[in-house]
This record gives sequence, structure tokens and C-alpha cells, in this order.
Amino acid sequence: MASAWRFLSSLQLAIVLLILIILLSIVGTLIPQEQTPDFYRQYLPGLAGLVSFLQFDHLFRSPLFLSLVFLFLLNLFFCSVKQLPARFKRLRARADENLGYGASQLDKKASLKLGEWLENNPLQLVSLFRQHGYRVRLEQPSEQKSFLARKGLLGLFGPELVHLGLIIIIAGGLVSAIFSQRLTLALVEGQSEQVAGQDFSLRLDRFTTEYYPDGSVKDWKSLVAVIENGQVRRQQVVEVNHPLKHDRWRIFQVSYGQDWDRAWLELEVSQESSPARVVQVKTGEVTPLQNGLQLRVVSFLPDFQLDASGQAYSRSPQPANPAALLEITEGGQAVFSGWVFYRYPELKHYRRQSRNDLEVRLKNFEAPPFSVLEVSSDPGAGLVWLGSALLVLGLLAAFYFPYQEVRLVQRAGQPPTLLVYARKNQAAFWQEIKNLLGLKSIKE
Repeated sequence: MASAWRFLSSLQLAIVLLILIILLSIVGTLIPQEQTPDFYRQYLPGLAGLVSFLQFDHLFRSPLFLSLVFLFLLNLFFCSVKQLPARFKRLRARADENLGYGASQLDKKASLKLGEWLENNPLQLVSLFRQHGYRVRLEQPSEQKSFLARKGLLGLFGPELVHLGLIIIIAGGLVSAIFSQRLTLALVEGQSEQVAGQDFSLRLDRFTTEYYPDGSVKDWKSLVAVIENGQVRRQQVVEVNHPLKHDRWRIFQVSYGQDWDRAWLELEVSQESSPARVVQVKTGEVTPLQNGLQLRVVSFLPDFQLDASGQAYSRSPQPANPAALLEITEGGQAVFSGWVFYRYPELKHYRRQSRNDLEVRLKNFEAPPFSVLEVSSDPGAGLVWLGSALLVLGLLAAFYFPYQEVRLVQRAGQPPTLLVYARKNQAAFWQEIKNLLGLKSIKE
């Protein structure tokens, strides 16, 4: 048991664990996280199997990483507990108890001066230290006189508060890594969707995008309703850094886009025997034309591109090269089939038509915007905030309110004993006490 205690509270273990955690964090930064197995086989062909086996594809949630972090948490805990007995012993010690810290040699003149403080001016001594922010205790039984002054009690436990804060932060991180949930929903106006595994759904009632004068996006605003059992529980405008809170869930505005699968197209169709006609068609729908023709919009790509196999795909969600795949039939037979381009209306390489008098142009297009919302639950966030507060409190206590202590004892028939102790800058504190008591001749 003792050996296990020494191992878990050793500085060497802390150093080794920190090195391993840092190295794994570097690996987790270099290897893209949360990707599909095909991604690793494509970009890391020689290491894909090892990445999967060691679970480096989600390294920060892997048993290896979490075990090291948990072991480091235990190490911090035992290191802190190891120091606590000495701290409490100092707090509980009697005013005349010699703890063995800061003892100094006193010459005859200094001894007389201290004896004068205790014999003739004890209340003045108390008042002097209280004026400098000390808590003072004076005991004057017949056989001895003792004086204890201390301040910065919180600073005595400053490092331990820092350790406790780190422990709680790490514990919160472990809880978040294991139990947090994050879901992403993309909703168009009027659409509602059930949150997976939960008894409520979200409905997007309105979505607006605000722009700066130069045209760049300033803000996204989504009016979101939380629906439970068919009833609206709450409704709120969600924007960046202003989430909607529902029980343990937070709904964040993270992005937006355009639903090109529901795009509306404005097409100009002309035939030799009739004037040009402008029609508006939704992707996937069929609309009648003149002379018994039927037009269907098969699909729409905002940024048309062909892959190596000749298949069309959209290179990006931005309308850099808009194109629509159309089909026109007459009597059930296709007379026009192929791609029509917005920026290159004369390009006919990607179409087939049996009626040369047909001409189709893509005049305009519009897609309904959708809002991307992140629905998250992070049970460890509260612990992280609490740990951060304790960490800051401990640092402030340790650096700006350091613990300082003065003990002055005189037993019957013996010269007085002066003990000073400070957790920070002992030499400067000793000089301060000498000046305060007028003991310039004390030998150090």
C-alpha cells in the first residue's frame, strides 16, 4: 500500500505522464480526427490499420488517452493530499509551538528589544501587526508569553487550490469526453426534425442572414421552436454565441447553406414554331410546355464538375458554375436530355436532342437557405468552469496573498525566540519583520 502511494504521488510519474499526454496530443493533431475508414485508407495507406487498431481516429476519446489522463488526475490528487497534513498542522499549532521554520539567532540587544515588546508593550505589538493586516493571538500565562501573527491564510493553500482546480478540470474533461453528445441539424424554414434519441424536436420558423456593407456575412439568426408532445415549449432567436438553452441541451447557430436539391429554376424554352416561353420549375418536378412537350428538372448542381469516370458532381456548395440536368419529352419519348449551363448557355457538349429547333437557357436559379444548428449536451462543462475558478483563485492566493507567519515566544527565565515563515520570498519577509520590530542588529 505504501509503495503504491509513493508511486501515485511521485513527481517522476507526473513528468512521464505529461510527456506521454503531450506526445499523444501531437499525434492527435497531426492525424485528422473523426474521419471514415476510407479516408485513412486513402491518405494513410500504410498506417490505416494501425490508426484503427490504436483508435487514433478518435484519439482524445480513446481508452489509451483517457487512461493516461485519469492516471495523471490520480497523481495530482495524491500529490495534493500528501502536502495537506503539513498545512493543517501549521494552522492548528499553538502560538508557542516551534515548527522549525525560520528560526534566527538573536544577540543580546535584539533579545532585550523583543522582551520589551512582550513584557511592557504587548498590546502595542498586537496593534502594530493588526495595522499591517495580520490576525493576532496573544497568550500570557505565568510561565511563558507567546505571540502569533499570521495573514494570507488562503495563500497557505494556494498551490493545493491550483491542484484541486486542475483535478476538477481534468475530471470535467473526462466526463465530457465520455458522456457529451453533439448532433448537427440542417433545417429550412418551416421544417422540424426530431432530435435523435430525445423526446423533443426543433422547428425552424424563420432564418435571416445579415451582411456587412462589403457583402460579407455579419450574422445568422434562426428563430427556433422547441416542440414536445406537439406543444411549443419555448421559442427563441438563436445566433452565434447566443444559444438556446433547453434542459441540459444547448442549441447553437454554427453555419448556413442553400438547399440546392430544392432549387427553383427559371428556364427560357424556345421552339421554331412558337415564341420563347419562360417557365419556373422546382428541381424534381415536371411542367408542361407548348405543343405537348413535358419538361422535367432531373437535378441541379451549383458548381458543375466531372470526376475521372465522367460522372457529374458539385465541386462546392457555392454557385461557381451552375448547371441543370433537364429532360424534355414528347409523347413519352425524350427529345432533349442533358446539361444546361447558366454561365455558358452556348455549351451543348453535354446534351442530346433529337429536335434541333428546341433551345433551353438557364436564366435564373434560387435555393431556399437552411440553417445549421448544433444540439449539444456537455455534462462536464460545469466541472470545467468550477475547476477554472478554483485554478484562478489558487494562483491569485499564491502570488498576491502569500501566507506569512510570525511567532514570538518567551519562557520563564529564557531569552525570547522569534520564528518567521513565508511561503513566498522568505528573505524579503524576514527583512520586513526586522524593520517592523526595530531589530536591525539581528544576525542572519
